[in-house]
Amino acid sequence: MKLRAIALAAGLLTSFAAAATSTTAQITARSALIGLQIAAKQRQAKGVLSAAQNDCIQALQPDELYVTTDKVVAEALSADDAAAANQFFDSLPGRKYALHGLLGIYTALGEKPPEPLPLITAEDGKAIEAFAASPAGQALLKRQVLQAPAARLAYEGRIQELVMRCKAVKPDRAD
Repeated sequence: MKLRAIALAAGLLTSFAAAATSTTAQITARSALIGLQIAAKQRQAKGVLSAAQNDCIQALQPDELYVTTDKVVAEALSADDAAAANQFFDSLPGRKYALHGLLGIYTALGEKPPEPLPLITAEDGKAIEAFAASPAGQALLKRQVLQAPAARLAYEGRIQELVMRCKAVKPDRAD
C-alpha cells in the first residue's frame, strides 16, 4: 500500500514537472537526450559500453533534463522571448519545425531517423520564417543562445550525472 502511494506521488510529480516545463525546454531536453542515446548505442556497438549500461541510457526520459533545460531557457531568453518561442513551438508549424530538427540529429550522427521528416507546407514555411525574423527566433536560430558555452556546460553537467548513474549499472552475467 505504501509503495503504491509513493509510486502515485512520483507519477504526479513527474506530470507536474512536465506541465510546468516550457515547450522550448522540453524540446531542448529531447535534443540533448537523443544525442546521448545515439552516442551510447554507438559506444555499445564498438564494445566500449555494456548492454546493461546502454539499456539504462536508452531508458532515460527527457524529464530528467527538464530542471536544467528550464534553467538554461530562463537565463538565455527574456520572459517575452520565451513566451514567443513557446507559442511558436506549440503551434503546428513549430511542432513540425522542432520535429524536423530532432530527427535531423539522427542523420547528423549517422543514424536512420525513427520516422520520416514532417512535411513542411508553404504555409508552415511562412510561419517558420516569421518566427525566425522575430526577436525570439533571432535569439534561438541566429544567435543560438541555447547552444552558448554556459548552456552547453549546464547540459553536459546534467548528462554526466545521468551517465554516471548508468555506468554504475553492473553488466548482466550469465552464471
